[in-house]
Amino acid sequence: MHGHASQKRRLLATTTLAGLMVATLAAPVMAQETPEEPGFFTMLGRLVFGAGSERVAIDVPQSVTVLNEEDIEEAELGTIGDVLQRAPGVTTVGSESPFGESLNIRGIGSGTSSDEPKIIVNIDGVGKYYEQYRMGSLFTDPGFFKSVEVLRGPSSSTLYGSGAIAGVIALETKDAADFLEGDDDFAIRQRLQYGSNGGQAESSTFFAYSPDERLDVLLGVFINETDASENGDGEELLGTDVSERNYMLKGSYRFGTDLEHTVEAAYIYYDGFGDDIVYDTIDNSTFWGTIDRDVEDTTAYVSYNYNPAGNNLIDLDVQLSYADSFVGMTDVNLFSPAFDVDYAYEETGLKIENRSEWSGASFENYLTTGLSYSVQDRVVVRSAGVSSFHPAGETTMLSAYAQNEMVFNDRLTLIGGLRLDHQDTAPHADLTTGEETSNTGYAGTIAAHYKVNDRFAVFGSASYTERLPVVDELYDTRATSGGANQAAVGSLDTEVSRNFELGASWQFNDAIVGGDELALKGVIFRNNMTDQIVRNNDGVAGEATYVNIAESHIQGLELEASWASETWFGSLAYTYLDGEELDLDTGSMVRIDDLPADTLALGLGWRAPETNVELGWDMTAAKREGDTGGYAVHDVYVKWSPESGVLEDTAFRFGISNIFDRNYRSNQQSTAVSNEGRSFNLSLTKTF
Repeated sequence: MHGHASQKRRLLATTTLAGLMVATLAAPVMAQETPEEPGFFTMLGRLVFGAGSERVAIDVPQSVTVLNEEDIEEAELGTIGDVLQRAPGVTTVGSESPFGESLNIRGIGSGTSSDEPKIIVNIDGVGKYYEQYRMGSLFTDPGFFKSVEVLRGPSSSTLYGSGAIAGVIALETKDAADFLEGDDDFAIRQRLQYGSNGGQAESSTFFAYSPDERLDVLLGVFINETDASENGDGEELLGTDVSERNYMLKGSYRFGTDLEHTVEAAYIYYDGFGDDIVYDTIDNSTFWGTIDRDVEDTTAYVSYNYNPAGNNLIDLDVQLSYADSFVGMTDVNLFSPAFDVDYAYEETGLKIENRSEWSGASFENYLTTGLSYSVQDRVVVRSAGVSSFHPAGETTMLSAYAQNEMVFNDRLTLIGGLRLDHQDTAPHADLTTGEETSNTGYAGTIAAHYKVNDRFAVFGSASYTERLPVVDELYDTRATSGGANQAAVGSLDTEVSRNFELGASWQFNDAIVGGDELALKGVIFRNNMTDQIVRNNDGVAGEATYVNIAESHIQGLELEASWASETWFGSLAYTYLDGEELDLDTGSMVRIDDLPADTLALGLGWRAPETNVELGWDMTAAKREGDTGGYAVHDVYVKWSPESGVLEDTAFRFGISNIFDRNYRSNQQSTAVSNEGRSFNLSLTKTF
């Protein structure tokens, strides 16, 4: 246990349910059973659960990508950022260190206090948030997840939080059922992986048990040991030599006459350690010296679901959750041991949500409402005492939301949603600025989707959302480059985003070869942002360190395509971004020069169904932007999963990542950062 455990707070109040929610664009069952569909699914045919009612990705009236377990495992020996790099609109920020990675969606996200809350991340519905100077924001292993949904833009603010200006990343952990087949009640799956670059060795073990339809239990253990990896020029990548441990225990029990009651609980724990690694894991700067860093992350919840048979008006979820992200830093060589410090974010939450559905002669209605309450502690335990930066404080949030979705004649879908978040923030007692503050944020979305015919559809949406200031912005008194050194509490307004999207989707059979399916989806958007909270570098002593001064807009194009036949398959993802911001010196709008470069991801593969052999090639490319050169990185792989004989239930995978050993970085990474060079990767998976 770490030092701040004694400061854990209990949930102070419970909330009760009110509400109404939404549905989806086409009835979920019908979306999966279109008669013309072949017996396989493209990526755009995958189910989406996080945008309202369950439906396939191509029918969601916003830009969304669903990555499944196979996609996750193919990001060999990687991080969540590596998994997401093939999704349009998503860029990693920071270094290759597992402690130094943050995310950027649609040009928003730089690893700073002002950008972290604009991307909402949750694991099994539990919110995850961490922000620290020169540090990453998400600490977990991708191998524990069976799906990752990327919901781009603020349209998802209604269901997830009024601050989701950039979007939402929703991760879902595996269940015992994912490892059991037929009448099996127990299974063990062991996976061993090795990567030549850095000598990375990983082991993941899962124990699944389900004696009947009532009970299932899953235990997972992940171990990673790696030395420092190298870039394409053979130079060491700082901060990559770490040890990691992950543990997960998850189970559920169903009871009642029709098994209408379900209780589920999960505990997920991550522990990573780096000995004598760079302090600055985002920019890999050696100026700040080296430290020993211990990272611990906990996600836990208990949930209850009541879904009575024959009553479509009740599908009730109640979840009590706890999240804790802790970073301990010792042996701070540059400054002195007096600067050893522990940072943490602890959050306890309660969420109550109900989904209802009903139908008439020519319509279907899906309805959801919810209430949530959370208490988040930003904890700082510093041996040198209170500092002017990274202030400690407590934030409580009470939220209410509703979203409704109507489907007319299986053609036209109309969606409307509203959300209110009320936030109370108080500084730690040690801070000289003791003023508490309250803020309220609102979010609203309207969207429409129209199926012109069984193959072509158009959609659009308009969203409004407000982001509330966080503890760092309210109480930080570290002097800016201009000298501003006063807490901004009482002077900050909420950030505002007004986002508009238009899109279309197409599906074709027999497009390239007989029996295939080709799916295309394109979205154009414009996000107008005002009252952005920024560091007051032009301010002088006596002025607030953060101010509302910025105005900007970002527009872009996102394209996704997926293709599958009996033997061939492929994918495409393309992103184009552009934008302008207010120049305070001239008062005119100027081009934003630090948006992610245009990117293109391609994939092509071939499979032999009779032998279960698969070959594949992937490419990720980016256009030159400013001083950052363009690049194209190629990966290849072969995998074999025998279905009979002594090797049944065994899977082999061999891949070469960055096969041309390219030394490259994205324009969102600093000049001191580069990415991993060529690596030969081998994995062996066996299910017992």
